[in-house]
Amino acid sequence: MFKFTALQNLHRDMKVQNETRTIFSFEFNKRPFSCIFLTDIVPYELYLTSLGDSPFVIKLEIKNGYVVENFIDNYKDLVRYLGIKFDPNYTFKPVDFFKALNNNIPRVFMGRPDYKDILRTVSAKKDIEDVNKIYFCGWKQNNIRYVTKQNIEKTRAVFGDQQAELCKSRNISSCWTDKAKDEDLSKINKKL
Repeated sequence: MFKFTALQNLHRDMKVQNETRTIFSFEFNKRPFSCIFLTDIVPYELYLTSLGDSPFVIKLEIKNGYVVENFIDNYKDLVRYLGIKFDPNYTFKPVDFFKALNNNIPRVFMGRPDYKDILRTVSAKKDIEDVNKIYFCGWKQNNIRYVTKQNIEKTRAVFGDQQAELCKSRNISSCWTDKAKDEDLSKINKKL
């Protein structure tokens, strides 16, 4: 297990700022990452997205005490992206990456990620419905069918655990479109 002490400090400042989500950048071996930290989902989630022609996403579950497993599911993608070559005297390990990340996490809240960026990032790691539909357009009370698990996960990614569980218990689906002109953020608070 690896403890992200810097995430703990950042989260402390986020609470002071009354924020549950933040975005920041990180660079390792001269390779940039865009990072999204979500604290309204338990366990907390930290997403790191590589930049460039073939981006990939690393998802870390931040457990109680700000700890993670010493494991990266797409470790080979990371090694390739970082340009790390075989060295018989040194083996690059996830903990090496975690230490560098921990040393570069900001101590203060830097800014809130756009929900569309969250959807694009999370859809690489979670089963959410209609990944091309990233514009919120309302809520739908389901009378005949039940809200789908994929819709609940999409709602959770954008609005957090509390809203997702409320939608699940009341059988309400979040509605999405792929047309920017149909986005209607005024409906976000008009559901429950």
